[in-house]
Amino acid sequence: MDFIKKQSAGFYLTVFAILLGAAGIIAYFVNCNTDYFSNLGVNAVLVVCVILALILEVIYIIGSERDSSKLYLDVLPVAAGVLLMVGFVIFVSLRVNSIATILSFERNAQTMSDLSSAIVGMVCCLLAVIFTVISSYCNIVREK
Repeated sequence: MDFIKKQSAGFYLTVFAILLGAAGIIAYFVNCNTDYFSNLGVNAVLVVCVILALILEVIYIIGSERDSSKLYLDVLPVAAGVLLMVGFVIFVSLRVNSIATILSFERNAQTMSDLSSAIVGMVCCLLAVIFTVISSYCNIVREK
């Protein structure tokens, strides 16, 4: 119970950003396995960027719990935010032509279903970026 009491808003925002990033990468994998998008394959750069960002967020939480005065801890949420944003931009750039094609010419129930997982993944990645940026301004552990 003492662990929960000493956590600040930054901890909860960072955990929420991690969950959103994980949901975004899971939605990307689901989208890569749909009928419409399966021919595009999985982009390794996107996957590495998002997973590396999530690892940096976890290291940020663990490091802040141990000793929040370390200077390198201030860089971790910024680096994680940049990696998440790169992943989001790659995700959008991979899907933008297909989204336009589906919405313009190939709109049916199957393609719209395939498109929904892409949109969910993009929104989760973008929200993870936003929450990472917000959490970088907050402390993980409450001041004593």
